[in-house]
Amino acid sequence: MIWVSFSSFLFYASIEKGKVMNIFILGPAGSGKSLFVKNFSAYLVSEGYKVRTVNLDPGVLDPGYSPDFDIRSMFTVEGIMREMNLGPNGAMLESMERLARIEMPKFEDVDYVLFDTPGQLEPFLFRDAGRIIISKFSDRCCLFLGDLPALKGNLMSFYLYALTAYYTLETETIAVLNKADLLKESEVEEIRSMLMNPKRLLTKKPSNLREEMDARLLRSLRLFFPPKRVPLISAKTGMGFEEILTILHEIKCACGDLT
Repeated sequence: MIWVSFSSFLFYASIEKGKVMNIFILGPAGSGKSLFVKNFSAYLVSEGYKVRTVNLDPGVLDPGYSPDFDIRSMFTVEGIMREMNLGPNGAMLESMERLARIEMPKFEDVDYVLFDTPGQLEPFLFRDAGRIIISKFSDRCCLFLGDLPALKGNLMSFYLYALTAYYTLETETIAVLNKADLLKESEVEEIRSMLMNPKRLLTKKPSNLREEMDARLLRSLRLFFPPKRVPLISAKTGMGFEEILTILHEIKCACGDLT
């Protein structure tokens, strides 16, 4: 794992100043996307960056922040339900089709734009809408959030889900485990140690079918995807925000190593 020194960070950040980076926040419902957008955007501002936020979730009642562009000013899931006499799922699918057709906002003279994606990840990820929306931006990446307390016993499924986003959206995607503040420090350190050295899963003898499948999947994935660090963060407390910013910097200036 390679970290960029603070002096190098300032040097490359000055080089990249003025280049907008579009960051799409993905993740299943309840993973903390909106809270992350709210608090991470505030963190970026506190670090001296110019930031804009975009809400692409037409079904949210209150994202918890005031976005610079809100898709709900054009349509909402509730409005589509009334307009087309659809149920919630049908209205969400229709909203994805509309999202893909509209002109996405383009901001200038900012450093980062954070896009808060729909709470229901599947229509965004497994239909053409998500890929079409994201492809409209050249300088982009995705942060794929997961609920760490819910996933701590099944991290492989989360990693595969994040790889699916990377493969489907054809965009650099960083897996991020959120809500680390809800675990004991010993649990966090154990998970961090495993993530830092995933080869341990390949050397230990599987005790059941699931562990055997995990090991075989890891061996196969290593042929196509180089291992990357998976940050453990808390969108609530700000834990890990500095590491996220470092990773974004490395992607933005293409000078770092995400492994």
